[in-house]
Amino acid sequence: MDLRFNLKIDPEPVPHSGTPVPIPGCRDLKYTWYYDQILHDQSGIPVTFTERENFFDGRFVSLSTETIALAGNGTAIVHTRWCSGHAKPHYAQSRFKGKDREGELVTVSGPWVRLLSP
Repeated sequence: MDLRFNLKIDPEPVPHSGTPVPIPGCRDLKYTWYYDQILHDQSGIPVTFTERENFFDGRFVSLSTETIALAGNGTAIVHTRWCSGHAKPHYAQSRFKGKDREGELVTVSGPWVRLLSP
């Protein structure tokens, strides 16, 4: 089955925010970025993503098990945020994993996202 997806980052590149990320691991880190990942199914086949692997500066850092149900030809927006203790450019990436309506495994790797320095 030929599944096609478009994953757009908004904005790209991502400017430094400085707005604190409200999670314990970011509590004392003042360098922050916020952006949206806009995932669009171009195949008409519904997909349910159940895992999102997150990478920061080339390293795996976390796994989200939030379910994203994407209708055929549908769009989902994933609000994304990062924090760092280092005032320098960074890059991030997400990999979405799930299954289509037939139970076939689907993996979509997002682009490398540029996080600009403050």
